[in-house]
Amino acid sequence: MKSVDFRVSIGAQPITFTAPPILKDGMWLVPLEHFAEQLGLKVEYPEGEKMVVLCGGTESERCVPLQFQDSEDGAIEVEGVTYARPVSIAVPFGFEIYTISPNAVEIIQPEHLAPEFTLPDLQDTPRHLRDFRGKKTLLYVWGSW
Repeated sequence: MKSVDFRVSIGAQPITFTAPPILKDGMWLVPLEHFAEQLGLKVEYPEGEKMVVLCGGTESERCVPLQFQDSEDGAIEVEGVTYARPVSIAVPFGFEIYTISPNAVEIIQPEHLAPEFTLPDLQDTPRHLRDFRGKKTLLYVWGSW
């Protein structure tokens, strides 16, 4: 395990972590409590359980458990700090994560995402907006009314 220069931004605002993110087995892990707080989530540690529960969400209160384990979808404790993958924390609550570079990710809040739609391209092939997420995309829409 080693510390890395890992940058995370939420809605184009960079996050400064209270403890440095770490790289473990090729996965980036962030301090869970501080990151969850930035997303507006509550963190609970049920007594007698080897898990952490994240609660919150924009539309309805949702709770998602993360087991303390050494795997992609769990949480781990290192030197008194609980760490987890940003994907495991953000995605269950509707946030989108885009990899900007090997050392940077952008988190987009659900209310800032365009609604999903499908349109045909010039060859009449259906194209979904989600296929272009994370890419610069120009939509040229016109009408003849």
